[in-house]
Amino acid sequence: MDRTDWKTESFHYNPHLGPPRTISFYPDGDYYLFINKDFLWGYLGHPWEQTISIFGGDLIHQFEINRPKLFGEVVIRGLC
Repeated sequence: MDRTDWKTESFHYNPHLGPPRTISFYPDGDYYLFINKDFLWGYLGHPWEQTISIFGGDLIHQFEINRPKLFGEVVIRGLC
């Protein structure tokens, strides 16, 4: 199996330092994982399921009070 077309980019991003490079937060064929450097919260976009998973109390709270219009219903809610 030829895996030469597989390319995984990773980089450190600090939103307080200005606008990022072009970043898609919605899964469009690739996985997207944004995670706090201390692993306290994170965001995972799943390409095939077209779902977004978030973890961490602070991030979940922000999504609850500032729910993006793009998001539909909550599919699975885990225990915190």
